[in-house]
Amino acid sequence: MDHFAKKNIFCVIISRLQRFFPMDYKFMPDSFLLPDEVRDFEHHMRQYPGQTFIAKPSKGRGGDGIILLKKFTDLPKSAFHHEFLVQRYVDNPLCLDKKKFDCRLYVLIRGVDPVEAYLCDEGLARFCTHNYKKPDQHNIKDLFMHLTNFSLNKNSQRFKAPGEQFQNDDKSSKQLFTSILKTLMNKGKDTRYLLK
Repeated sequence: MDHFAKKNIFCVIISRLQRFFPMDYKFMPDSFLLPDEVRDFEHHMRQYPGQTFIAKPSKGRGGDGIILLKKFTDLPKSAFHHEFLVQRYVDNPLCLDKKKFDCRLYVLIRGVDPVEAYLCDEGLARFCTHNYKKPDQHNIKDLFMHLTNFSLNKNSQRFKAPGEQFQNDDKSSKQLFTSILKTLMNKGKDTRYLLK
């Protein structure tokens, strides 16, 4: 489990799976482990000059040290000496109330041979505190717009703490996953396959 919890090791595992099962793992954005793949990353950026990338220190947590970049020269100097995971930034996310969000779902793995896993009925959604816009030169450093990390967004003046009625709360910066499902269904989205 320790391997899956570390960004750099998880990236290596998924990259290997992509090589053997390219169609099954095409959901993973282009990823590079620095400093080892820094030249590959530079070449990729030259090939696709319009893309935005997100760079995360492998040992970071809670949004610490994460940056977005559009130019190779914006890569932090520390990425040439310490492990960073750099991935193509998904710049067309599904937003709710104009805010980017992510979902945290919890899985209990009882065994791997054979695989036995159980998905919890409930999870969490974490929201950015600034309305989302595609990254450009004016907003690329606005982490409250681009990162959903709770430990970062709780410091925003626009942060909305969950209320006492957390189960029915669809306005705070942290919500239950079942609340998100209801909101999506109310907006006409097909949610049938999200829990399969």
